[in-house]
Amino acid sequence: MNEYFVEQYMNTWLKKQNETSCQEQKNLFTKRQYLELFKEVMTTLKNNKDKSLEELREILYENSNIEERIHHFVYQRGMVPGLVISYGTNHYQETLVVGNRQEVVMDKEKVEKMTVDSIFDLASITKLFTSLSILKLVEYNIIHLDDKVREIVPQFKNLKDTTIFDLLAFQVPLKTKGRVDKANSKEEGEQLLFDIEIDETNMNERPYTDMGAMILKYVIEKVTNLPYYEFLEREILKPNGLKNTIIKPTEEQLKRIVPTNQDGKYYKDGNYSISHDPKIGVVYDPKARIMGEEGMSLCGHAGLFSDQKDMTTLAKKLMNHKILDKKLLIELAKNRTGRILEEENKQKYIQYLGYLCYSKNPNLPDSEVYHPLSGQAFASAGWTGTQLTVDPINDIYFFLAGNRSHNRMTYIDPIQRDKIKTDENGKKIITLPNGLEMIDATRFAWDRDSEIVHPTITLAIKYKMLEDMILFYEKELTKSEKVKQIKK
Repeated sequence: MNEYFVEQYMNTWLKKQNETSCQEQKNLFTKRQYLELFKEVMTTLKNNKDKSLEELREILYENSNIEERIHHFVYQRGMVPGLVISYGTNHYQETLVVGNRQEVVMDKEKVEKMTVDSIFDLASITKLFTSLSILKLVEYNIIHLDDKVREIVPQFKNLKDTTIFDLLAFQVPLKTKGRVDKANSKEEGEQLLFDIEIDETNMNERPYTDMGAMILKYVIEKVTNLPYYEFLEREILKPNGLKNTIIKPTEEQLKRIVPTNQDGKYYKDGNYSISHDPKIGVVYDPKARIMGEEGMSLCGHAGLFSDQKDMTTLAKKLMNHKILDKKLLIELAKNRTGRILEEENKQKYIQYLGYLCYSKNPNLPDSEVYHPLSGQAFASAGWTGTQLTVDPINDIYFFLAGNRSHNRMTYIDPIQRDKIKTDENGKKIITLPNGLEMIDATRFAWDRDSEIVHPTITLAIKYKMLEDMILFYEKELTKSEKVKQIKK
């Protein structure tokens, strides 16, 4: 393969990365770094000329040490009981299954292994479905992004001139007069939400919020005259075959639900809690439980369950513009909030967000979107241990689902952190006042990226480069998938 081709091919990856209108999101991954990935692919091809595409992928997989990384993260560090990870391209899907679905069952000992068809609480990934629903209504010309919310839903009387765009793009800081997650009923929670107002004293330096998505649910219901979940089923779930993306599991689905109970919190004053709720089949997010009446209806910010099969289908449908047209999909990922802020002679980046999703943050540890992906890649993540990344230009996707809040500490006040002990494998254990030992999983979201998300997406990029080279040599590609169980 000549140098001219390699140069052009590397320029193509660089160009895709820079397909963004935001200057500080450009050139975050260098041509040299892309070349390093490409060299491994070309070396694999050169040294294995008689191997099939499946065998070539397997070589790249083995060289990536993905299994060792995941094994260390789950079994040695104990950061999460188990994971299901799906990633790949339009032509190839690889799914990894590891660890336990359920470690603790009240009143009896029982361990259930994670399975490829396990169903997870998506938590805030639900926001992506709300964004897609709003954009479908824009596509149908039923609403416009500059429509004022209170003119559609008059109950939001304090929102002044706030538009659908403002809520979709995290443009306005909002505040309620009380905590919705402490409401005693849906009616009480709705009253707090309907009385929401713009926080005039807030400079919107942390723009991410649940509130905009919660309000947009009522916009969807008002203009369609349908419950939000019914609209979502009709327009997105059923047409695209998403059979396990649900708000209330059937009896059969309930057997596959991954629990999010036994969640531990250790407070500044020395008090602690281990939650026995929610029961299996009810979502973790307390606002979604209250406002959704435990599966009777869907909130805009959280409340959906799903599995890797559905989320992989969703990613591929988005990449192929089967859910949204290309123009709207590009708008989804554009940075709407991110900026550089000078503070005490230091620069920091404000969250980079698109339409109810994450855009690429220039600071990699703060970025839900991995830097070598295109400028139109976007991500969505949930507190319970879920993360979806879609790159519609490079045709690469990644979905991770875990149960980080099951049988783990998810909050430890800084004043209590001196009680944490770390073993030789990096597992962090804290002893509670009653003598109970719990695993500290408070850094799950950060460590997940460096230890699993980034290496796995790097492997998916190599798979894509391999496919491009196979096509260059005029060989056909057939669609395939593989499931691998990572054993303890």
